[in-house]
Amino acid sequence: MTERDNGGGPRRGQAVAAMAIAAVSLVLVVATWIAWLRVRPKLQEAPEYALVGQVFLLVLGALFFVGLLAGVLAIVLGLTRGGRARGDDLARGGALLGALTCVIALAGAVTFAASPTWTPVAPRPAETYEGSFGTGS
Repeated sequence: MTERDNGGGPRRGQAVAAMAIAAVSLVLVVATWIAWLRVRPKLQEAPEYALVGQVFLLVLGALFFVGLLAGVLAIVLGLTRGGRARGDDLARGGALLGALTCVIALAGAVTFAASPTWTPVAPRPAETYEGSFGTGS
């Protein structure tokens, strides 16, 4: 063991954690983008599932922000382990993968914030309410 490992400094576990968190958050952000691009148009066109669609889109937007936070955590863990040093490729890889995750998640968060997801639900026409409550024909 090196002096640095025994002296309470950064340990190898931080580099492994940086890489693991970055890899998992990258998969999360890419899967969120896929769901956003494939499911969002279908949910916005289906008026019978308006509330479910809105909740689903809000959850997808929140996942972009979660991925952004996880990417930042991977960067911090990678840099505090020694990602700037020449010898620690795992810590550097975790920090770089975390940075890539942050870029993709930031693009998703901006897209989510720029396109309003809440569209008012149009009420049914008045003639469909006739007879519903025992009045009318």
